[in-house]
Parts: sequence; C-alpha cells; structure tokens
Amino acid sequence: MSTPTIDHVVVLMLENRSFDSLLGWLYQTGAPSQVLPAGSSPTFDGLQTVDLGAFTNTASNPAISSPPIQGAQGFTVPTIDPGEELEHVNLQFFNTETFPPVTEANMLGYLQDFVNVMTALGIDAGDIPGLAPEVMQSYTPQQLPVLNQLAQAYAVSDAWYASVPSQTNPNRAFLMCGTSLGLVNNGQLEDPNSPAATIESMLGMSIGDDRFDAPTIFNAVDAAGRGWNVFWQAPYLPEKISTLLEYGKALATVLAVVDPPVGVALLATWTALQPYISYMQSLTNGQLESCYTWRLFPQIQNLKDASSKFQSLDQFHKLAQAGNLPAFSYIEPYWSISQTTMASQSSLPKALITALGNDYHPPSNLLVGEQFVKEVYTSLISHQDAWQKTLLLITFDEFVGTFDHQTAGLAQGLVQPPWGSGTPPALATQNNFNFDRLGGRVPTIVVSPYIQAGTVFRSPTDTPYDHTSMIATALKLLGGSSQLSDFGARAEAAPTFETVMTLSQPRTDAANLDFMDKTRKNGDGVKYGDSFLLKNQNGHHLTAFQAAVKAAIPGLPSGAMGMCVDIGLAALFPTLGEGTPSPLSFVTPASNVSGHVPDQAQVYLISRESGLWAANALGAWSDSHDCYYYTPYFDGDYLPYQTWTIHNKSRPGQSISYGDQVILMNNQFQQGLSRDTRPFEGSWISTSSSPDYWTVEPAPVTPPS
Repeated sequence: MSTPTIDHVVVLMLENRSFDSLLGWLYQTGAPSQVLPAGSSPTFDGLQTVDLGAFTNTASNPAISSPPIQGAQGFTVPTIDPGEELEHVNLQFFNTETFPPVTEANMLGYLQDFVNVMTALGIDAGDIPGLAPEVMQSYTPQQLPVLNQLAQAYAVSDAWYASVPSQTNPNRAFLMCGTSLGLVNNGQLEDPNSPAATIESMLGMSIGDDRFDAPTIFNAVDAAGRGWNVFWQAPYLPEKISTLLEYGKALATVLAVVDPPVGVALLATWTALQPYISYMQSLTNGQLESCYTWRLFPQIQNLKDASSKFQSLDQFHKLAQAGNLPAFSYIEPYWSISQTTMASQSSLPKALITALGNDYHPPSNLLVGEQFVKEVYTSLISHQDAWQKTLLLITFDEFVGTFDHQTAGLAQGLVQPPWGSGTPPALATQNNFNFDRLGGRVPTIVVSPYIQAGTVFRSPTDTPYDHTSMIATALKLLGGSSQLSDFGARAEAAPTFETVMTLSQPRTDAANLDFMDKTRKNGDGVKYGDSFLLKNQNGHHLTAFQAAVKAAIPGLPSGAMGMCVDIGLAALFPTLGEGTPSPLSFVTPASNVSGHVPDQAQVYLISRESGLWAANALGAWSDSHDCYYYTPYFDGDYLPYQTWTIHNKSRPGQSISYGDQVILMNNQFQQGLSRDTRPFEGSWISTSSSPDYWTVEPAPVTPPS
C-alpha cells in the first residue's frame, strides 16, 4: 500500500533510559499483533523470555551481586545518576574500561560501574549495597502506564539504538545533524575561549556547552519549503541560577551604601567575575540564548526568522489542539540536572544549580515524565483532522547506565561513521573511536492512526535503527529526501520507519487508552492514576499550591522563595478554599498493582497540578505544622511521611468510587488529612487526630495548556 499523507511530524526526545528499564515487560502477557518486517522473529525482545540469572552482575568494594529485577522500587529509581561517558559504557557493556575490538558485549558491568560512580560521588559506603541494585531494576507496565500503553497501542521498536555509546550531546547531535563531528563525551566541543572549563572546575560538574556547526534537520525542512518549530520549556541550566546572580549583585549594591568597605569589595569582586557571571546568565536566563537547541546547533540561527520558530510548550498545545502545527515539530523536555536525589548528599551549592524536570532522566520523578507524554499525546489527538495526518516519534537520546540485556546491535561495523570511508575529524582520532558501533537500545515508539495496534518493528536492512533514522524518515515524509546527503553516510544508509503505517484507513480509537482522562460520574470506580478532586465536609476543595516558608507564612518575593524552596527553608503547600480545585491521583509504586483502589490501600497522594514538577507527592512533615509537596520517597526513614492509608467512610470494605467520603490517614503520624484549625490558618492543610472527611469528586477533563 502507499504511505499515508503525513503533514505533521512531531519528535519528542526524552532522556537517559534503556529499553529494558522502561519497556522490558511490555509483553509479559500477550503477544504483538504484527512484527515488521515480515519474517522477523514473532517474539518481542523484552525480558519476559530472558534467563535473568544469566545476566547477574557483580561488583567489588563492596562485594555485591544482582540479577535484573522485575519492577522498580519507586518512580525516582535509580536515585543516583549512573555513568554516561564512553568509559562508563565500556565497563557496563564489556565489563572492562578499555574496549577490546574483538570482544562481544556481555552486559555484566552495570553494577560495578554504578558502584564506581557512587564511590566517586562520596556516597556513604554503608548505603551503596542497598542502592547499587537500582540500576538492575526495570519498570512494569503497571508502573509506567503511559509509555507502555502507547507502545502497545501503536508501534514500538525493540531494536532501536542510541547513535553513540555515550552521553546526551553526541546523541542529540546525531538526531539533529547525523553526526557529532567526532565528539564522544559532552564538553569536547566547547568554545575554548569561553569560561566553561573554569566554571566546571568550580562547580565540580560538567556543563557540556558544545557547538555542532553542521546542517540540521531544521535547515533541511526549511530548504524543502516546509514549516518547523522547536518547542522548549527551560534554559540549558536552571533559571534560578540567573535569579541568584541578580540577587547577588543587588545585595552588593545595597551593601556599598550601608557598609561601604564590604559593599565596595563585593562590587569589585563582582566586576572581576563578570565574564563568568555573564556566561552563566547566558545559560540560565530563560531567554532564547539559553535554549539548548538554539545554543548547541548554530546553523539553525542562519535560517530566516529562526528565532520566531522557537516557542513555548504552551504554544505547542494551542497549535496542536487547533490543528495548526507545522510540518516538523521538535519538543525539548524540561531538563533534569542532578546527580542524586538523596537528601543526605545534598548541599547548598548543588541545590542551587540542580533541577528535576519531566525528561525521565535519572534521578527525576517518572510520574512527571509520564504526565508530560500524556499531555503531548492528548493535544495531538484533540483535533481529529490534523491527527489523521500526524506521525509522532517518541524516543530517548541515550540509555545511560540502566540495565539492558540485548547485545545484537552493539558490534563494530554495523553502522557507518558519518564521514563514510573519508577522513575522520581530528576529534574522533583524538578519542580513538571509529563511530562504527552504536550505544544501547532506547525505548522508541511511533504513534499514528495508520498504525495497527500491537506492532513491533525492526530494521528491514542489515543496518539497525538509530537516531539518524528520524532524519531519513522525516525528510522522506515531508518531501526533503534530496537534502539527505547533507547529513553524511550514516544518515544516508539509515533505515526508515514509515512502513509501520500499514493501515489503509485511520483508526478512530485514540482516546480509548486507559491512561487518558475521561469524564467520570459519581458511582464510577476510582482507579490508580485516575484524576479526582478532594472536597472536605465544609465544602472546601484542595486548591492551588503556594510557595511559603515552612511556618506557612507567605510573602517572600517569588525569586527568593524559589531559592528558599531549593535549600529547604520553604516548601510548596497545598491550599484549602474557594479557588480552582487541584486534580490529584492515588498512586502506588507496587510493580504488579493496577485497577480499582481498594479500601485500606496505602497510596501516595500525587498532585497533577502544573508547576510542582518532581515535588508532587503530598507529605506530612516534622519540620512544618502543615502538609506540603515534595519529591516522593520510596524507601528509608521518610517513606511513611508520604504514605497515606485510605479509609472508605461511605462504604467500609468497598473499593473507592467517585462520590465516596474517605479519611486519609498519614502513616507516620497516624493522623488524618485535615484543614489547619489554628486561628487565621484555615487555608492550609495539616493532619489531626480528628480528621476531616473528604469527598472524592470527578475531575473535569480539560486540555493541557
């Protein structure tokens, strides 16, 4: 059959997850309805048929062993960012830090590399045996329903590989340009005249502010006469850094008047540091110059009106819902910049330069990533005519250090370097890496109404899928194939995937997936992950959060408040009142639990309100009289503070339904969720031995914005 007309290609690239870690149990029950190309093995290449014991990883100092584990302990696993650079990947794949060309990957070094990373970070040696097996854990479909349901409802590749066995920058460069210009690890193409290296030394972490001066997919789409947009959410590094720098200058200026010797000295220091300050502000100020894609791929800036093509995620939702997306859309995530979410390892400097976004990057909160993907899909399907001409690609830049068992695509010689048989760039020679082998498998899903549910696809040629397949396919669908030669030999040889669209008529069941918000009524059962509202017996709803110091006294300026939240002096408090109710969900980290929420269930109370990001789990805490939201804990001393037991007051012993009145008991304090009854504190939420009871109401179904 002929390929359907596609007017809108949408690419969402997420961060740092292996295939097995997110989709390894996709077909533990059931089987794909079709596997492409014809004649491929009908068995989905996940973990359901793997002898897990054969992949037991071991580590020394301390001595630890672990096989791959079904189910992850929680939604921030692993809680430490695993190793990403080439030397780490070599150890993960080959169990040796030096890649021997003739050795086959055995996938037995993940645990040792993770132990090495934690040791280098200074993680307490007593904590390492409990943390190390996290890289061997893999999420189940019940834990990550959005990604898994999309994979099963449309097409998933169980043989799509990262383009480079290394970090974000080279892999996103291959997606954009078909080459990383010889770069293997982040930071090798930074401007040598910039203060990046000095600042990296001061911060103790890499920035990776590279420049890939090569034609991009946007240049090619533009040359083909088609429209494009980049939709972005956050600067390259957290915007709070820019805010902090602005406060620092203001403080020095005030001190120059109040205490001239001190103030003048500070201003002199500020002036001396101005090149470093200006550079950091360019990375963090929230203006276009701080956008990752704009910054790292300078040939985009040569296009006419290029700056106007960089728009917000809110604008993506508006355009998608109106059916007005351009021919090619690229969505940046909100970047996670953090080495660990362990409270004991945090420090003031690190807290002020780190962030947890919606990109799935360890150690971010995957519940936030799931909500992000859900909202992108919801907006795309909301305009039926445009949806019938849309193809969405969801992929991940790299596999990071989370276990994957498949070695088939990791051998040398399966792919060409971008320069073919020509002379490699000096940087590639310097790295002694030939760019003729790939990184690990990454989750990759293709979504279109012309795709048969239950499709699994692999390369139809001897060349595996990697990120250059996006370039080849997008240009083929959008009439720009003549531009493909600009992207080098790897992209020219890349297999395309438009053949996954095997249906002659578009499907009309896009909204039928279980994770989608649906109109509910009283009496309908509440399932894990469903959205609902809470209203107490006085008719007041749980409403929008406010940032406040932990004594629940609001009023600090927003910038200062944000920094106070980061260093633990302030927090994000839900309110109680007459405002717009906040949608919430009951969530369990259990790997095999889904369906209706039973009476007496122990749950996390997760807010779906935008702006909370990773800090979306409601807890009752010892450092504040009132409850506030924080990043969810799934083990350790803080676990019971965020765990709530539901008591069905209306129908004891029965599963929770909309319209039921419930009491929510906090496991730590053995008190129930309640309004703060202190004088003048009625807009805050606390716990009490005489708790409120709450009606579980259907949440309105609203489009993302």
